[in-house]
Amino acid sequence: MNIKIRSSNDTFRKLRENEGYYIDKTDMIEEYLERRFEDAILFARPRRFGKSLTMTMFRDFLDIRQDSKKLFEGLNIMKYPDVVKKYMNQYPVIFLSLKEVFGNDFDSIYDNYCLSIANLCKSFEDLLFSERIKEPDKAIFKKIEFQEANQANTVAALDLLTRMLYDHYQKPVFVIIDEYDVPMAKAYGSSAYDKVRDMIELMLSYVCKTNGNVKGVILSGCLYTVKNSTYTGVNNIIPYTILSPLYAGSIGFTDEDVKKLLEDAGLSELYETVEEWYDGYIFGRERMYCPWDVLSFVKSKLDGSYSEAMGPESYWTSTSETSQNLIHGFFGKTADANERFERLLAGNTIECTVNEFVPYHRIHESGENLWSALLETGYLTKTVKEKMPLMPLKIPNRSIQIVFRQEVWNYFNDKVDNAFVRDLINGLWAGEIERAESSLNQILEATLSFYHEYHEYSYHLILDGFFTGLGYLVQSERETGYGRSDLIILDPARQRCMILEIKHVKTEDEMESALREAVSQTVKGKYESQVIYEGYTTRIQYGMAFWDKHSLIKRVGIK
Repeated sequence: MNIKIRSSNDTFRKLRENEGYYIDKTDMIEEYLERRFEDAILFARPRRFGKSLTMTMFRDFLDIRQDSKKLFEGLNIMKYPDVVKKYMNQYPVIFLSLKEVFGNDFDSIYDNYCLSIANLCKSFEDLLFSERIKEPDKAIFKKIEFQEANQANTVAALDLLTRMLYDHYQKPVFVIIDEYDVPMAKAYGSSAYDKVRDMIELMLSYVCKTNGNVKGVILSGCLYTVKNSTYTGVNNIIPYTILSPLYAGSIGFTDEDVKKLLEDAGLSELYETVEEWYDGYIFGRERMYCPWDVLSFVKSKLDGSYSEAMGPESYWTSTSETSQNLIHGFFGKTADANERFERLLAGNTIECTVNEFVPYHRIHESGENLWSALLETGYLTKTVKEKMPLMPLKIPNRSIQIVFRQEVWNYFNDKVDNAFVRDLINGLWAGEIERAESSLNQILEATLSFYHEYHEYSYHLILDGFFTGLGYLVQSERETGYGRSDLIILDPARQRCMILEIKHVKTEDEMESALREAVSQTVKGKYESQVIYEGYTTRIQYGMAFWDKHSLIKRVGIK
């Protein structure tokens, strides 16, 4: 099948009109409107999981000013004729996206908010000619449209619009707000945060409760961050987070969706690669993938931009700097957080009490809140399908693991003289053991205070972080030969590689024997067999022994 992946089309109408490939999620329209209707709901998902596509799908289905039959032709929602007759293009809709509402301070954030509201009003200018609408409302509308209204009227603009639309159409209004929490996420950590949060919560309070002009409010965002406020007007929002089994597979790709996409693209043989890199999430009871990553990977294969030398990429992580800031802001601050990061990077799970309603300003109050936020924003996933008092969490896939490893580099890079790093890397490639050992010991002296106590993976993590940060392809705990090598470092040019086997001992006297064991294990395990098969002509193997802040290095095959 010749499919067209339109990664730049983030609205339902554009995607359908441009004949873009679409995984049908329209069943959720019937589910919400007929079986699970609530006055105000929130779909909380990580970025790039399809929230905007979902919100515009609802808009295009409901909006009384559209004719949407062609857009939905052939999709699942058309199997429900009663729903189509009752709701399709039958209600006035206010659609507002807050994804561009951010800035360096509150004034610039507020200016962008005013601009978004003014543009929204411009799309309803025809209301000014309606005889059903009161003149005072029209006067305030004009001031908001020209960004001349005071702050109180601007923040209450949605209340005004719902009243005007109800008066004109004599029907209640659906209010759809996409990425409602972006202004708070962007302001997080700055002096503007409290004012921004108050502004957004007050705006929501006008439409989410006791507003007779409103039929329903549909929000999307990453975190449910408003319930803990003192505003009672937003306490009736029903959140559907990634822990909820309801709507679990409605936003994002299920395993069945991915298999269908790969089959339609003629790439079914790449399923295991896609699974390794982009699978791993569990939302509710559903196994899920990030659509942005999967679609970007498939698109690169179809349009010829895929690089065999680089291999699969972490497409999504570069689009979600807020979550990376969460990691960086907590990294290295407490022994408990450090040890848990270490366990996660080793491929293990951690257990924590998940708070699925943690607001941004409380994320760094405790480790539990941090892990909860990383879970909600897509950097961790639960490993069980049911809610539990202590939830086991892990890094979902290789794509996300790259981000954590990059953060190790960012953290250590601030603490280590880059000359030592260059000497270590160049010394290892050149086989200059004394130079590499000296540099590595200097690095250990500068960085190991990061850890509460040392484990083998502490040293593993440092080396992984430095090589990753310098652009090498790092494979950790990879099956090769007759076992698993600790680290395989691949030059992006695919000509040379380095294999490192790491041992950690509790006393200095054990270092020499541990070093011999590392070398022997590398030889007996035939760790270089896989890279030989892959065509790497220059292969360097090392055994490494660590005790406290000291290291010994021995090259395999050199006496």
